[in-house]
Amino acid sequence: MKIYRLYFTVILSICFTFLSAQNRTLELKNSDIQIGIDYKNKDYLVFNGFEVFYKKSFQSQEWKIIPYKYNELPKTKDFPYNFFNIKGKNYLVYSGCGEIYEFKNDSIIRIDNSFQHKNQFGSCSFVYNDEIYYFGGYGLFTYKNILTKFDFKTKEWELIKYNNYKNIPQPRDKAISFIKGDNLYLLSGYSENYDTDQVTGVGKQLFDIWKLNLKTKVWKYLGDLKDKSIVSTLADNSNSYQNQNNFYYDSNYIFQLDFKNNKVNYFKQENKFFLSGFEKYNLENNEIIYSQKSTDLSIRDIKIIIEPFDNYSGKIIKTENLVSGFNFNYTLIPLVILLGLIILYLTKKRKQKMVFENCITYKNNTFFHQNKPINNLSIDEINLLSFFFSNYNNPIQMNEVVDFLSKNDDTSYNTLTKKKDTILNSLKQKLAFVLDINEEDLFIYQKNNEDKRIKEIQLNPQYFIN
Repeated sequence: MKIYRLYFTVILSICFTFLSAQNRTLELKNSDIQIGIDYKNKDYLVFNGFEVFYKKSFQSQEWKIIPYKYNELPKTKDFPYNFFNIKGKNYLVYSGCGEIYEFKNDSIIRIDNSFQHKNQFGSCSFVYNDEIYYFGGYGLFTYKNILTKFDFKTKEWELIKYNNYKNIPQPRDKAISFIKGDNLYLLSGYSENYDTDQVTGVGKQLFDIWKLNLKTKVWKYLGDLKDKSIVSTLADNSNSYQNQNNFYYDSNYIFQLDFKNNKVNYFKQENKFFLSGFEKYNLENNEIIYSQKSTDLSIRDIKIIIEPFDNYSGKIIKTENLVSGFNFNYTLIPLVILLGLIILYLTKKRKQKMVFENCITYKNNTFFHQNKPINNLSIDEINLLSFFFSNYNNPIQMNEVVDFLSKNDDTSYNTLTKKKDTILNSLKQKLAFVLDINEEDLFIYQKNNEDKRIKEIQLNPQYFIN
């Protein structure tokens, strides 16, 4: 008799659910669910238990109850899986990170080579570049700030390394997150509460905002929430979602977050948002599907509702600043760095311009200063300066200078040396006058590397351009 009663109860329950499912609003007895949107087949999906699932096409008014043809999900009291739709395929991923299942042809098939990590419950799960990521979470008595990614080729999870570990968010679970372009935005969450000795239970709530560039793997702190009531209730079934380029989060209100302009818009409908969960936005139909629980929290019955997003959200009732105050570190430091780089560039250009303008150049056997020819040099001085220019990159020994000026002259070496000194001193006086600098700055003097007794001379490239 007990077996017959059991069969009768199961059949009655299925019939009740089936009748409830024939309306646009789906009524269920169990609140342990997950909602999905299959964009390829244009279906709404509701997973509730391990024997059947519920499906309704975008255009239909009726829900269908469908038994699984095959289901590899291990049976549990709840339904600990997150839903993802990637490139036309549907996935259910263990909420603690690890196992991944593909939902297709009314079946759920395991595809990973991993295991139940049980290490990232309450993590921020998202899709970037058609890959599944988990950030943070809680497990094994510790909060996390790690970023993990599933590799569809190896069927394994991998740890993503940050480029700067000195500036990363505090470990946390149940944070709010959004993806825009290459950036992950992260808000609030719960972290370790060092004011108590307890290692279990709800941690200390955070009110900070961060941004992670998923290309560079660099975090940036954006500031703290001005209105902490935005995150007054953080739960596993409260989803953040995106409507086109707008970010939304449901709590007692709907909050529309604008990170670029530092604004948050408030939407309010009495009790509606407090009771909703598992929200998914349909970008094709501008609809939202969500669960709504009873006002009597002791009742586990829930409804699955689909409606136009504008009807669901209502109208904006007020607008506030998102971040409290002006983030000095985040905005001013880059401006100071930029200003410093500009000043450094302009100073360098100015010095280069000044140096170039106050240089002597040699073109077509003529010397120029500021594009004007230098005409006050003697033949010997012109020849000597030409000799220096011909050896612009090479130091010249002083005896080589004497040999150059001798030109097969039979005069004694001492006389030639005096002649060299006379011509060189006269040349320095005239060039120093033209450049308005000290004579000793015109040339670079040094000792020969092999024989320190030998003195060498070379044009100073600061005042001569070859």
